[in-house]
Amino acid sequence: MRRTSQASIGVVLLFVLILSGCTQGPRELSMGEEECAHCRMMLSESAYASQVVMNRGRSFPFDSIECMVAFWVTHIEPESIHSVWVPDFRNEDVWLDATTAVYLQSETMRSPMGLSLSAYDSEESARLQMEESGGRLLSWEELQELVAVEWELISEGQTGNQYE
Repeated sequence: MRRTSQASIGVVLLFVLILSGCTQGPRELSMGEEECAHCRMMLSESAYASQVVMNRGRSFPFDSIECMVAFWVTHIEPESIHSVWVPDFRNEDVWLDATTAVYLQSETMRSPMGLSLSAYDSEESARLQMEESGGRLLSWEELQELVAVEWELISEGQTGNQYE
């Protein structure tokens, strides 16, 4: 009986370890090997890349923040999106929740798709970069509006659920 209890505990512990490894957070993206889920360009600069993780765990990489936002804005079922991630421009190895990050649009910092967007973990960090590069700060809401207007996403009616 004791052996059965130990085996059961072992199985439960193994199951807990497996589940703890199944997070729906950001994954490492492979620059030069993956293509953007929106524009199909090859991911080339980790400082500007981003990703969306769906509720079912599937992750979509983007070569720029603006491509990721276009996906967000035009996605027919936003409730199927688990999370959106952007790299901290000052520390590219750190992924930030895109909905709480602070954004800088600066023409001196050209992002792959041309809207010149970068993300930061705080307003202070973004302001430090803005002192070096100029530009303007944006919130998540302002960023969505900018991409929708600049890329004419709403007027073109670009919606669809091809990413499920």
